[in-house]
Amino acid sequence: MTRIHVCLVSAQPIPNLIPLRMEELRPDRVILLVSPDMKIQADRLEKVIKGWGIKVERVPVAPYDLDAARDTCMKILTENRDSEIILNATGGTKIMAFAAFEVFREFGKKIIYVDTQDKWIQTLSPKQQQINFKGVLKVPTYLNAYGQIILQERTVTDTELKEHLPLIKELVKICETYQDAIKIFNSYVATLRKEKTFHYEKKIEQRDYEKQSFRQLIDIFESHKILKYNNGLISFPDLKNVEFASGGWLEEYVFYTVGTLPVTDVRMGVEVKLDNISSRLPMNEYDVVFTYNNRLFLIECKTKRFEGADRGIFNNEPIYKLENLRDAAGGIYGKGMLVSYQKLTDAQKMRLSANRLAFCDSSDLKNLKSRIAKWIN
Repeated sequence: MTRIHVCLVSAQPIPNLIPLRMEELRPDRVILLVSPDMKIQADRLEKVIKGWGIKVERVPVAPYDLDAARDTCMKILTENRDSEIILNATGGTKIMAFAAFEVFREFGKKIIYVDTQDKWIQTLSPKQQQINFKGVLKVPTYLNAYGQIILQERTVTDTELKEHLPLIKELVKICETYQDAIKIFNSYVATLRKEKTFHYEKKIEQRDYEKQSFRQLIDIFESHKILKYNNGLISFPDLKNVEFASGGWLEEYVFYTVGTLPVTDVRMGVEVKLDNISSRLPMNEYDVVFTYNNRLFLIECKTKRFEGADRGIFNNEPIYKLENLRDAAGGIYGKGMLVSYQKLTDAQKMRLSANRLAFCDSSDLKNLKSRIAKWIN
């Protein structure tokens, strides 16, 4: 017997998608009830669902007319009387949901409600029961559902990560020692990221090289073959090493740490564009993004120190950027965190908390795994 899901399309697509990936509920066909203002969201849902090999049909519905919505649901049941049909009553307007619930319950059909907060699906009719769900949504699906298309992402092989980890752990282990040195180091290396061809080299001022922690930092990167120092010049073999040295190592540390947790999917350096925006406009980039229990988590990684005039930039740019990216990519179920190699001030921590953003700075960077584990749960 053919199994059909009837879904009420709303601005939050995730509750409509989760049951479609569960073996005990997976349908052969999906009918989307689409109000006039939900066409774009329906386009996105249809694209994702078809990508899973499930047939999709759209049915227009009046979002604020109870009788008309009832008639629409009655017609669907009449036309599909020989199929197992399930109503996902999680989305839509309240009037749409009430009309659909009333009709489907009257005919003894299964009605489900997805509780993303508590990670279970409630069967409301014909009898009540709870079904716990596991993480079934990966990062590309989650982003696609909110209209974001992945253009490219940064990859690191297991071999590269294994080679980099001793260096990364050394920087994290005594990060207080290298905070000033990292600030100076970034001022040299960051400009090289714009270079597209060899040589990737920069002259180091003698007054900087005379600082012990900076000199030690150069030695650490050189000992791990990320760069070479010779006669006042630092040089890199390729752009990949430049990007790693200028903050990419912190992204790798976060990426590696998240990967040791039971998450569904984790990506790094993900560049996206919106599906309805010109490709000429600026793209968004996520340092580390992962899914866990069908929620999206974004982590912004910063090695820069915000001081002096930059404190104002910190207040306005990274927090608002992270907050906006979280809401755009994850909707009401998305969460964001700032991981900073530098120590954050009490005012900065308060600002992050006020914007419902988690954080981890130099004072607790060694305990990042436990911080993330607590955050996602």
